[in-house]
Amino acid sequence: MNGTERFAAVLTEAAEVDARLSDPAFLVRGAREDIHALLDQAVSPAARLAAAVYRLSNQDPRRDASPHGRRDLLALAAARFGDRDLSRRISDVPVEGGPDVRWVVDWATGSSGELHRADRPLHTLTGHTGKVAAVAATVLGGRAVAVTGSTDRTVRIWDLVTRRQVGAPLTGHTSGITAVATCLVDGRTVAVTGGQDKTVQVWDLADGRRIGEPLTGHSGAVCAVATAMV
Repeated sequence: MNGTERFAAVLTEAAEVDARLSDPAFLVRGAREDIHALLDQAVSPAARLAAAVYRLSNQDPRRDASPHGRRDLLALAAARFGDRDLSRRISDVPVEGGPDVRWVVDWATGSSGELHRADRPLHTLTGHTGKVAAVAATVLGGRAVAVTGSTDRTVRIWDLVTRRQVGAPLTGHTSGITAVATCLVDGRTVAVTGGQDKTVQVWDLADGRRIGEPLTGHSGAVCAVATAMV
C-alpha cells in the first residue's frame, strides 16, 4: 500500500468514526466502552462536538443513571454547548423500557465544560523513537499537517485533523534532525531539514522523496532553517 492509499484508508476510517459519534442513538444507547473508544478519534466538527457533549454529560454525578436518564443528561449537555438541534435529536431517541421524553431543553446556562486542561495536551502524536527537536506546519493536499524532525534521524508528517502519521518516515539524514521549515517550490509542498550531520535536505512531502542531493558546506550541525523568495 503506497502513501496515497494509506492516506485514503485513514480518511475512510475517520469518516466511519465520525458517522457513529454523530448518531444521537449511538450516544444514548451505545455501550459506554464502545463510545469511549471513539471519543479521541473524532475529526469532523459535528463528531468533535458530540464527543465533547458526551464527556460533559459524564461529568454529571448522575451519569450512571438509566438509559433514559443518560438521554436527558446528553440533551442537557448539548444545550449547554448551544446546539439546540442536537439536544432535540437526542431527546427524540427512543429508549426501550423507558418513558418517552417528557421535556426538551430549549436553552441552558452555565459553563459548557472544560474541553481540555491547559496543563495537558489535547492530543499526543507518537511515533518518533527519539526527541522531537523541530516542528513546522503546512498544508498538504488541502489538509493541515505538521512536519517533525527528531534525533531518531527521521522526518515524519502528521495529519492534524485525523492526528495520524501520513506515509512512512522520511529517512536520509545520518544523525539527528535539528531544524525543519516548509515552503512551496514549483507548486510542490516541500520540507527543508537541517541536521547534526552538517547537511540541509529538501523533501517532497507529497511522495516522501528527497529532492536532489543533500546541501553541504556547513562545518557544524545545522541548527536553524528558514525559506524565502530571492
